[in-house]
Amino acid sequence: MVSNWFMKTVYTVSFESSANEVWNIMSRFNERYVFVTDPENAEHLVAYIRNTDMIPLQQDPDHESKTVRELPLHTKLSFLKQEADMLDFFNLFGEELVIIQNAAGVPVGYLHREDVLYTLLTNESAHTDWIRSLLNSIPMGIVIADLEGKIENFSSEALRMVRVTPEELRAQKVGELLEHDVFQKVIEHGETVLNYIIVNDRIGVLADFCPIRNQHGAVTGATIVLQDLPYIEKMALEMEYVKNLNTDLQGILSSIYDEILVLDEKGILLRYSGNLIKDFWEINKEQLIGLNLMELEHEGLFFSSIVRMVLERKRKVSVTQESRSGKNVLAVGNPIFDNKGKLERIVIALRDITETVMLKEELLQAKKMSEKYKKELEHLRDQQQYSKNRQLIYASEQMEKVMKYIHKIAKTSSTVLLTGESGVGKEVFARTIYELGPRYSNPFVKVNCGAIPETLLESELFGYEKGAFTGANANGKPGYFRMAHKGVLFLDEIGEMPLNLQVKLLRVLQEREIIPVGGSEVVEIDVQIIAATNKNLEKMVEEGTFREDLYYRLNVIPVVIPPLRDRSEDVPLISLHFLQIFNDKYDRNTQMSQDALDLLESYSWPGNVRELQNIMERLIVTADEDLIEAHHITPLLKKRKKQFFKQNMNKIMPLKEATRAMEEQLIKMAMDEFKTTSMAAKVLGVSQSTISRKYMEIQEKLSRGEPIGFKV
Repeated sequence: MVSNWFMKTVYTVSFESSANEVWNIMSRFNERYVFVTDPENAEHLVAYIRNTDMIPLQQDPDHESKTVRELPLHTKLSFLKQEADMLDFFNLFGEELVIIQNAAGVPVGYLHREDVLYTLLTNESAHTDWIRSLLNSIPMGIVIADLEGKIENFSSEALRMVRVTPEELRAQKVGELLEHDVFQKVIEHGETVLNYIIVNDRIGVLADFCPIRNQHGAVTGATIVLQDLPYIEKMALEMEYVKNLNTDLQGILSSIYDEILVLDEKGILLRYSGNLIKDFWEINKEQLIGLNLMELEHEGLFFSSIVRMVLERKRKVSVTQESRSGKNVLAVGNPIFDNKGKLERIVIALRDITETVMLKEELLQAKKMSEKYKKELEHLRDQQQYSKNRQLIYASEQMEKVMKYIHKIAKTSSTVLLTGESGVGKEVFARTIYELGPRYSNPFVKVNCGAIPETLLESELFGYEKGAFTGANANGKPGYFRMAHKGVLFLDEIGEMPLNLQVKLLRVLQEREIIPVGGSEVVEIDVQIIAATNKNLEKMVEEGTFREDLYYRLNVIPVVIPPLRDRSEDVPLISLHFLQIFNDKYDRNTQMSQDALDLLESYSWPGNVRELQNIMERLIVTADEDLIEAHHITPLLKKRKKQFFKQNMNKIMPLKEATRAMEEQLIKMAMDEFKTTSMAAKVLGVSQSTISRKYMEIQEKLSRGEPIGFKV
C-alpha cells in the first residue's frame, strides 16, 4: 500500500514565479523537484521542474528575470489516491515520479521511481512478487543463484528454455542444469563469461554468466542470462544479410557514375565511394577522412557552401564548382534524418559535367543556327509556295513591305480591307492571308458583290429557308456566311453592295449572327471577313453611297496593294511566270529575249497584272517563233501609247511641261525599239551624248517610281 511508504513533500510555484524563486526552493530544502500549479486552481499540479533543468539558467546573467513559463517544464505526471495500490508500478517503470493525493484530491507528496524500486527490493513482503514481475518482463531466460549454486529466482522464459517445471528447477542446482565448471569459475574468481554455448539432450542455449556482488564487492551469487540458439541463429542470419547488403551497397557505389561522399551531421567526412573524379581532388581523399569539409574551403579542396546550405536549410541542395584544373563539377547534397527528425547524415553526390557544359554550349549555338536556317527555309518555302500556288511573285521593295505586313496581320482573325486598282490581284492577296492564318484548314468562300443581282444578293449571303420565295430551292440554301463558318469569307467589289444590304452586313459584323431569308431563328456564325474594292470608299461615304459605320467596321486592318506601274521591277518575274504557265497550258516552248523583258518593264500597265497576263497569253498563242523579241511586243504596246498620248493631248497644259513630257516619251520609245543610244540619236536627229544623258535621267526617275511622259 502506498501509505506504508515514505513520501516526499510537494513544493509548488505558480506560472508567474521567477527562475530565482525556483532555485531558492531547490537549494534551501535540498529538493530535486519543484511543482507548478494551475493558474486557475492552486491545488492542481500541471508540471514540474528538475534542478538539472535550472543549471543552464544559472550561467545566464538574466536568469533571475526569467519566469517559470520560460523554463523547460516536464508535464508527464501520474496521480494516485493515497489509499490506492501502485497500479502497474508507474506504467512498468515508464514514469519518473508519481503524485500522491488524499481523499479530497489534494497533493500530499510524491514518490520517485528509484525510491519505489528500493522499497520493493528491501521489503520482504513484496520482494518475491516484484522481482518475479521484473524478471518476467525481460524477453530472455534469467536464472539467479547463490554461492552454493542454489537457484533463488528465475524468469518464465528460463523455464521454457530448460523445459522443466518450477518445482524441478528449484530442486536442482545450476551446476547440474547448466555448466558446473563455468559457474564455479564465476563464483570463485568473479569473472564474467559471455556467449557460452550449452548443447545437450535437453537444451540448446547461449549463456552469459555474470557475478553478483554486494556493496563491498564480494561475490554473493551469479546471474545466468539464457538465449535460444535458434534466436541467435536468426540474429546471425540477419547479420549475414546486413553484411551481404553492405557488400552489395559498396558494389553499387563503386559502379555508379557519381562520386558519393558521406558526412556526419557536423560536416565530417566519414566515407566515400571508389569512383573518383579525375583531376578534381588535389590531395589523396583518404587524408580527408575524419576532417570537417567546411574547414577546407581556404585550401581549395572542396566548396563548403553545399555542406553549409544543407545544414542550414535541411533539404536537398545543388551547386556547381569549377576546379583549378578546369573541371566543372555538379554537387547534390541530401540530408538524412533519423526517426525523430534529427539530422544524422549528409550524402553528397559529385558528377563531372565538364563535357556536359561544353555540349550544352555547343547545343545552344547549334539551336541558334538551326533557328536561323529554319526561318530562312520557311521564308524560301513561303516564297516558293506563293510562286507555285498563288502566283504571288514579287521582287520590289514596295511589295516586300506589303508582304511583311500581311505576314503580321495573317496571324489574327481581324477584318481586312484590301484596296487597289482593278487587276492588281486582290483575290490572290486575300488567299495569301487565308493560307497564312489560323483558319487555313477551314473553308475559303469568295463572293463578288458586283456580279450577283441585287434581288438575289441577300439570299445568297444569308441563305433562305424552304419556300422563302417563288423559285427558291425546295430544300432551302445555307448561304455564303454559313458555308464559310470557321473559315474566311472574301467579299470582292464590296463597293458595289446596295445600301439596304449594307445595313444587314453591318449587323452581321457587330453581332456575329444571321437570320436566313424567310426564317425566324438566329444562326450564330464565326467568320473572318476579307473585303476588297477598287473604289474610293471614303469618297463614297462623303457622297452617301456607302455607309460610314460599315466602312469603319471593314477598315479594321487596311492593306493597300500598289499598282504594277509603281513596281516595275516585278514585271519581268511576273512575265516569266505567265510564260511558264501558258507554255504548259498550250504545250509550247516559247522563250523571251532580254530586250522583250526590258520593253515590258518600261510599259505603264494601266490594266495592271490582269493586262500583263492577257498580253502574255496572246503572245504565246500567236507567236510564230519560239523566241519572243521586242519587235513582237512593240505593236501591242505602241497602239496603247498613241491612244494615251492622244487622250492627254486633248487636255491643255503648260507648253514647257508638254515639251518635256514629249521628249521623255520619244526617247523612251526610241530606246525601247532600237536598244542603243547611237541608233536612237540617229532616228531622233540629236547627238549620242544627249540621248545617253537624257535616257539616264529617265531611268533614274523610273527607279524612284516617278512617271515619265504624259500621265495616264
